[in-house]
Amino acid sequence: MTILQALLIGALTGGLTTSGIVIGVQARSAKLAAIHDQQGQAIQQLAGLQATIAAGELDIQKNLTAPDLLSEACSSEYMGENGDLLCREMFCRLQTREGDGASQQECESMANISNSLHILRACHDRVTPEWESCVRVFESRK
Repeated sequence: MTILQALLIGALTGGLTTSGIVIGVQARSAKLAAIHDQQGQAIQQLAGLQATIAAGELDIQKNLTAPDLLSEACSSEYMGENGDLLCREMFCRLQTREGDGASQQECESMANISNSLHILRACHDRVTPEWESCVRVFESRK
């Protein structure tokens, strides 16, 4: 084998190897680009879905903290007949929905006072043995 033949074989082998590597890298780059595009589209769709969910949660929170929920319980007609305990309790619960208002324990305490007063009103005209049985019925349900 002559030097010229060895050079030609080396050049052809090197050229074919280099061409194969370049074609392989380009094919891999195209596949990676397609994967990146699909991932980008999936991330955009996920971001849109999260934005929709966040908007829905805001609407729910607005509805749960809407002051018009208090319009009946805090009306002067209702409070004149039934007192202001329901208005106070509902206002307390609306404030806990926003996160920086009253604690749930404070609202439960108001509800407990209201329930106790209703029990006392329901059992007020009973004599002692009947009063105790009346209170026991309510305590088991309270």
